[in-house]
Amino acid sequence: MSKQKITLKNILSAQKRIANIITKTPLRRSLHLSEKTGKNIFLKLENMQPSGSFKLRGAANAILSLSDEELSRGVITTSAGNHGKAVAFIASKLGIKAVIFVSALVPPHKIKAMEQLGAKVVVAGKDQDEASDNAHKTAEKEGMTFISAFDDPFVIAGQGTAALEILQENPDIDTLLVQLSGGGLMSGTAVAAKSINPDIKLIGVTIEHGAAMYESIKAGKIVPVEEIPSVADALQGGLPFDNKYTFDICRSYVDDIIRVPEEQIEKAMAFCFRAERLVLEGSGAITTAPLLFNKQEILGENITAILSGDNVDVEQLLEIAGKYPEIQNI
Repeated sequence: MSKQKITLKNILSAQKRIANIITKTPLRRSLHLSEKTGKNIFLKLENMQPSGSFKLRGAANAILSLSDEELSRGVITTSAGNHGKAVAFIASKLGIKAVIFVSALVPPHKIKAMEQLGAKVVVAGKDQDEASDNAHKTAEKEGMTFISAFDDPFVIAGQGTAALEILQENPDIDTLLVQLSGGGLMSGTAVAAKSINPDIKLIGVTIEHGAAMYESIKAGKIVPVEEIPSVADALQGGLPFDNKYTFDICRSYVDDIIRVPEEQIEKAMAFCFRAERLVLEGSGAITTAPLLFNKQEILGENITAILSGDNVDVEQLLEIAGKYPEIQNI
């Protein structure tokens, strides 16, 4: 398949296509973080999507772009949880078959959430790479359509609608803190934001170890990484060597990448829970960590942190919040 250019026009089309599926999420000014940083800090609450994460945007745009014949054969994907849940959510709405391949690292509560939506979940591999290989083989064998979690023009355009909403609501935003893993959200954000304001700063926020996009950009080529368990499990996973879109877009447009240690991710989750009253998984809260612990590194005066998802085991969140009772006072 030839590579197609992803433009602001694609993202505007995606916004119309998915309007009846997704929620236009709030852009909320954080009094706590604004006071701590001396800047205007806004939170884009993607945890309020019906599926619990921003992934619904890209999955909806990709699936709603399929033909009736493709839909009749069903969809298949690989996921660390959130994309799979989004695919399952849309498939259940459309009444089509959905199969989700996951690795052994995906938490049980995320598998259960996908199954509750009617998807068939297959644990097939020690990591995302193995699960993805098995999913592609099954897609070819059964004639199903593979929906990439990130490296797909329709998925990327769908994810870009979050940034579109941010800048439509507040054109003064000059810096975006964005989760960075496979690069779907960042790629869509980059196309949307840089098309509207070429001077806007894009800061990727990721895990400290096994950060595939960070390591690949640093090396100037896609490199393998070891998947190490993280409280931000949605940010784990490698980049396929046949990556067509996200690596090139991210290395061209991302202004900086901040890696966050595990303890800081936990503290960010606890802060969001205690101070902001928000239930967030590790990857959802990670973009607040630089504002809490690296304030001097964040340029700009009007900053938005995307809070990407709420698919966390509640007992785990309560345990983490209990470890840091004074976190809102840091």
